[in-house]
Amino acid sequence: MTLDAHQERETVRQVRDRHEGELHHELDHAPIGTPTTRLTDPVPAVLPPEQFVKELTDEVMNSAAANIGPFYERLIAQQIPLEGVREWVKQWYIDARIFPSVIAQICANATYFYDARQFMGANLAEELGEFNPAREHPVTVRKLGNALGVSDEEMEFTEPYPETLVYVEYRQHLVRDYHWLEGLAAGSFAIELTIPNRFRQIARALSAQFDLDDEALEVFRIHAGDERLEHDYGGDDQHAEEAANLLRKYAVTGDLQHRVRLAVWRSIQARRMYQWGLYREIVLKRHPAWETLNSGSAGS
Repeated sequence: MTLDAHQERETVRQVRDRHEGELHHELDHAPIGTPTTRLTDPVPAVLPPEQFVKELTDEVMNSAAANIGPFYERLIAQQIPLEGVREWVKQWYIDARIFPSVIAQICANATYFYDARQFMGANLAEELGEFNPAREHPVTVRKLGNALGVSDEEMEFTEPYPETLVYVEYRQHLVRDYHWLEGLAAGSFAIELTIPNRFRQIARALSAQFDLDDEALEVFRIHAGDERLEHDYGGDDQHAEEAANLLRKYAVTGDLQHRVRLAVWRSIQARRMYQWGLYREIVLKRHPAWETLNSGSAGS
């Protein structure tokens, strides 16, 4: 190539500048928002802390994906046979086994915020069974599995559904890589707020369907709060209220409130996917029509 050819050749920057007018700026996405948020959309106005937390609470509590979706409806109605319940508890164990690390990560990210570290540190200790390995919350899920006829080995080495794997690993990403207040909203508030009501209903259903005793159902009593327990910290109602109090205190700007809303939205969307995986694998795949649908699509 000659020297003249080198001089005539455009640089990358020149090419970019020449084509800059072809960009469609009305399609620009906002730097913080859902994929449907435009750059021109205003950030929501800041709300009084009490109103903000109330609206956030209502959003979580009114979401079927965060509470009781189609799979849990059938579980509570005692419509899932033993084989399916065993599959569910193995998937739940994958979720529960990782959850203490979610709380630990929020605590680790709190840096200068002493009160957040104290609350989340106490929360972590409770998740770890007050540092008694036999009382750690995932271990109580394993105990439930044993009562349903699932061995420790099956619990520990079960293959996750794709949605289970994506859910727990995406949740870890939310609490690890976002601001600690977003992690608190996504990993503690949005999750623990809905647990007590759901767990009380599931415990009653499993007790009636399989005649399980209090020892087998201990995991539900711990999270729902039970004064009969030696270490009753108030269950996840207490954890959710502590998270709400931190949100009231620190999410006091329009930007932070917007980011917290988005973190809660992402957490709920991830849980929606997890619940769909349970419903497909445990309910739909056991329906006679599933094979018909699959054979039809395979032949097309």
